[in-house]
Amino acid sequence: MRLHRLQATAFGPFADTIDVDFDQLSAAGLFLLSGPTGAGKTSVLDAVCFALYGDVPGDRNAAKRLRSDLAAPGVRPQVILEATLSGRRFRITRSPSWERAKKRGDGVTTEQASVLIAERVSGAWVTHSTRLDETGYLVSRLLGMNVAQFTQVAMLPQGRFQAFLRAKSDERHRLLQQLFRTGRFEDVERWLRDRRLDLRRRADAAREVVSDLVSRVSETTGTEAPEETAPDEWARSMRDAAATACAETASAAAEAAAAEAAERTDLEAARDLHQRHARLAAAAAERVRLEAAAPQHADAQDRLEAARRATAVVPLHQVAVRARRARSAAATGVQSLEVVDRAALDAALQEAVNGAARARALQPRVDRLRALRREEQTLVTRRTRLAASAESALADARALVASLTEQVAAARTAHDVAREATLQARTHALDVREARLHGMAAEMAGSLAVGGSCPVCGSCDHPHKAAAADGAPDESVERAAQKAADDAAATQHLRDVEVRTLSAELVAATARIDVVPPDIATETGSVEASLAALSAEAAALDAELADHDETLVASYAAQERAARAGLSALDALAAAEAALIEAEQTLTTAVVEAGFATPDDAMAAALDRRAYDELAGRIAEHERRLAAVAAVLAEPGADEIGGAALPDLPALTASHAQALRGLGDARAREDAWAKRASRLSRLVSDLDTAVAAWRPLSEELDVVTRLSAFVEGKSADNPLQMRLSAYVLAYRLAQVVAAANERLDRMSDRRYTLEHTGKRGAGETRGGLSLLVRDDWSGEARDPATLSGGETFVVSLALALGLADVVTQEAGGADLDTLFVDEGFGALDADTLDDVMDTLDSLRDGGRVVGVVSHVAEMRDRIPTQLLVTKSRLGSAVSISR
Repeated sequence: MRLHRLQATAFGPFADTIDVDFDQLSAAGLFLLSGPTGAGKTSVLDAVCFALYGDVPGDRNAAKRLRSDLAAPGVRPQVILEATLSGRRFRITRSPSWERAKKRGDGVTTEQASVLIAERVSGAWVTHSTRLDETGYLVSRLLGMNVAQFTQVAMLPQGRFQAFLRAKSDERHRLLQQLFRTGRFEDVERWLRDRRLDLRRRADAAREVVSDLVSRVSETTGTEAPEETAPDEWARSMRDAAATACAETASAAAEAAAAEAAERTDLEAARDLHQRHARLAAAAAERVRLEAAAPQHADAQDRLEAARRATAVVPLHQVAVRARRARSAAATGVQSLEVVDRAALDAALQEAVNGAARARALQPRVDRLRALRREEQTLVTRRTRLAASAESALADARALVASLTEQVAAARTAHDVAREATLQARTHALDVREARLHGMAAEMAGSLAVGGSCPVCGSCDHPHKAAAADGAPDESVERAAQKAADDAAATQHLRDVEVRTLSAELVAATARIDVVPPDIATETGSVEASLAALSAEAAALDAELADHDETLVASYAAQERAARAGLSALDALAAAEAALIEAEQTLTTAVVEAGFATPDDAMAAALDRRAYDELAGRIAEHERRLAAVAAVLAEPGADEIGGAALPDLPALTASHAQALRGLGDARAREDAWAKRASRLSRLVSDLDTAVAAWRPLSEELDVVTRLSAFVEGKSADNPLQMRLSAYVLAYRLAQVVAAANERLDRMSDRRYTLEHTGKRGAGETRGGLSLLVRDDWSGEARDPATLSGGETFVVSLALALGLADVVTQEAGGADLDTLFVDEGFGALDADTLDDVMDTLDSLRDGGRVVGVVSHVAEMRDRIPTQLLVTKSRLGSAVSISR
């Protein structure tokens, strides 16, 4: 165990939070926990012990008063300890049981003790438990000792190790029994008594088991057990005989298996030879067939090569064919023209362009006249429509007044309905809210998490949570009811706005009855004026265009299109002829490069993709088969196999079948004897077990009787008349004394030695646990009560350190890297203090950290690294100085 950090809040004398960095203190190996009397030096150790076990050492635990009286009201007492236990980093957070003022009303309420233990895993704290019992078991298992052993080993308590030195044997017995947990030896004594009573009943049952097993051996072997031979010896002889027969049949089966294997090997070799011979013959026949097809294969290769060369000619041939077709089409187009002379076509085109320009110069006036006619017709139509609109507007005004009257009445009815719905929705929302308030306790109870604090009382325990009644509304039901009320109010407001809007429209519509709209009257006058102006302009244009012929424009356009079409046809014919010449030249070049005499030869050699791939596949398959045949015929030993004589395969098959039947018979005999031997082996084993349980019962009864009397201290063989548990404690005490003397020798300058004696002291009822101190200066052994104060401290410290060593070994060699020694140094002289300090300094070997608790001024000079505890009216505080 190594401590890293301690935080304590409202604990003991510490009203506020203290923070102790043990890693900083541990760097020196030896540090001093100093401060004035009553400041709280021991309370620092109490906080460590409380964090680990939930208890504090000595009588302070019985007081059950761990919360600081100086802490502010409502502050929870708490201790947080980070420590390495069994090589794993843990953080333990504990709070003791304490009383706080009630949040409602007068008086106080008790906050129960709580704990949380977490482990540092991959940089994050992982919670292991929040239960007091689970955490206590985990810490005890990790440290390998209970709280009593821990306070005796890791925290040598103030005044407690001196009491152990001066205690009576009975007191020392109780303490050692608690530390070394000797209850198991008392269990041994009790077990021996119960064992003695159980032996006779088991003897008769064991005899019945032996008889039954002997009968089953006789049934298996078909023989009766002789009376002159012990049943277990006879059964073993039957088992050994069966084992011998089993071995013999196994050997015979192995020989038969070897013979069958040899026959099978010969048969498989013959089959392999037959198969290889057949494969060589097939390969030779295949080679003959392939060689016969060699001319066809060569011809196919030539065809494939010609097709490959023709692939470059085929697309150029297609281009030449398309060029011929394009030239023929262009020539046909020229032949369809009436005039093919380019000069005549150019003159006709010029004449058509000039004539069309003259005709188009008058076209704007023609277009304007047409537009005037269309506008005149439009205005006439508009005048007619305006007259109809005026009449319709008067009718619409009268109809609108009637419609608005009906809408106002309907809107007022809808407004009354919406107002009633709003009142009902608001009443329902208020009822739901009141019902939820009545069930709020159950709703809050449902949101409580295990181990979480109650938002009302702050408790982490919830023994009697409120339960919701059937159909009780929750927050979602309340929100839905309130939303329905809000929606109803919004609807009422919309209906009210609708009533006011329709009423205003009704008043305005009533004022417009039998009145022609002003816009219609104004527009009618504008239309009449426009009609007069258009008619005058149209009459003037008609006079100007009296001699104009509109067909000239179309005639000139047709003449222009015909001239341009002729020129385009001549251009297309010239381009087609040039393209044809270029295509035929390129085709001729490609035919020569591909090795053909004419394009027709190249096209005759060309193949489509499917025919090309099929021909290539046949060629590749022929070559693959020829290579495969050559590989088979070239295999090692092919010539020898072809000329070798083939073995008699049927004869070898029959010989192997006979060997296989012999193997089956041998294995059947082996299996039968193996089953008998196995059954006899099990029966003999069971019989040996039964005989072993039956024969020694009477002897065991005698041994148990004598042993029970011995461990109870009632036997003449026990000269000390000590029970087993007391004897074990005396042995442990002897170990403690031996370990203590190793340190006492140095601390007392080789003067004092502890002695363990089995004799009873004055006024003691139990012996075996007494202690004496031998003074080597006088050569006498004396009672520890005769030692001075300083001598008592030195001897007690050595005894405590020895006890710590032995308890550590008893707990499985727990790794305790941090050790505290509490008070007593003020009674030592300077030389003795030097020896004691040397001993404490030696405890740092192997990385152990030693904390010395003392208020002696000289200790502050000897130990530079210090944890200082100061006190005041507001509570104690801690600080580190180096």
